[in-house]
Amino acid sequence: MHKFLNHTIVEKLVPMGNPEWEKPNSNTKVPRIDILKKLIKDKKPIELAKGGSFTVSDPDEAIKVIDAYVKADYKVGFTLNATDGKVYKNTQIGKSKVFGGAGGGAGGGTANTKLTESHNALMIAAMLEHGHNHDESFFTPDILKGAAKGIDVDEKLDKMLALEGPWFSSSYNISKLLCEKGYVKKGMKIYRGTKGMANIYAGKDIAFKNTGFKPLKDDKWNPGDIWAIDKSFSLKELKTANITSYNKSLLEHFNTRRLVGISLKGPETKYPPPLKEYNNQVPPDVDMHKYKGVKLEADRGTANYWSAKSASIFYDGGVMVMRDGTPGGSIKAEIIGKNARGGGISWGPMKDYVQRETRKKLPEHASGIKKMAINIVKGKEREIKAYYLMFSHFYKNTSYDEFKKELSKKDKNWISAKLASTYVCYYLDKAGGNAANALVTHFVNYAGSKGSESAVYVKVGK
Repeated sequence: MHKFLNHTIVEKLVPMGNPEWEKPNSNTKVPRIDILKKLIKDKKPIELAKGGSFTVSDPDEAIKVIDAYVKADYKVGFTLNATDGKVYKNTQIGKSKVFGGAGGGAGGGTANTKLTESHNALMIAAMLEHGHNHDESFFTPDILKGAAKGIDVDEKLDKMLALEGPWFSSSYNISKLLCEKGYVKKGMKIYRGTKGMANIYAGKDIAFKNTGFKPLKDDKWNPGDIWAIDKSFSLKELKTANITSYNKSLLEHFNTRRLVGISLKGPETKYPPPLKEYNNQVPPDVDMHKYKGVKLEADRGTANYWSAKSASIFYDGGVMVMRDGTPGGSIKAEIIGKNARGGGISWGPMKDYVQRETRKKLPEHASGIKKMAINIVKGKEREIKAYYLMFSHFYKNTSYDEFKKELSKKDKNWISAKLASTYVCYYLDKAGGNAANALVTHFVNYAGSKGSESAVYVKVGK
């Protein structure tokens, strides 16, 4: 245990804006609004985004307020009266662990991710300087401070030196294993969130454009949180003629341990943590999948097309659920696992893959899907008929008039999300065969950062 005096880390949580209350806890799948109601009924403290907590003074009244909020489709905020005499807005509540956030110590939210990853970079630098066979207690603030010359990160040194507890141990365990396995070595500098790391991803974008493909998002191409780069390495050694040549040259330097992308998980308080290489050949040995069908209804027994704005894609080995992240926002398809979500693919990449495999164009979100939803609400027959064409592919016994009647009950945000999901399901199902198999393969592998154009990295931790 490391006790560093005169340093205090105040953990801030992500505020729970209105869109967050519509979503479930990503781990337990329990709706967040139901979690909040249970906290209130049990008279338990509710954590605030800026720190601290409060307890609701009148649980019965608070439940009524929340039920009205849900009935209003999460559009109008709500307030809760607390035992301390104050009134708190729903947007002041923090995305704590109980809601599926990372709260409760370093690691909750973007700021903490920056801190823990930067600290891991610092610990690696310290081990490269002093050796990795020392006990955890050897790495005092003075030792770590002296190693700061070996890193280039976007976190302040004093914050890194103040870190303690499980995340300190995680940095130690992960760094020790990376040193033992030879993924990092003397002569390397460790980067996190700075230009030296950003330049690698910028080169990736050039290589994709030279290939004629839209660039993959940084973390889908390579989810390296930190990069270990030999001081002799030059970016000119990465070939940007096309994405295949770029990935091949990166793999060569990965294998010689001159350029290593490292994905960090944790906290890993036990040694040794899990370690695995991904995409260590070009093209990567991706998992091939088969399309098994789609479902446009919710899982509830009495559910129908109109019961939920989400939809599901089934493939051998699992299911991807399509839903909007925010009301009126573009949809995302996420792999749903037994215990947690397994990554996702947003509208842009889905659109690119659909065009690549089927030669069909999904509409842009803002100028296509969103505009179409607005026109449907206005009663424009052209857009309604286009929507019905796709709908009737799955529901042949529903008349156009019946469809219009149900559609008229929905607002533009609901229509936007459902329309987008229906588009994807329609093109998938119409394509069928090898094209549909290719599409779900792209979707699943992209979500897991192991697509055919993804690059090599090593992941440490669960």
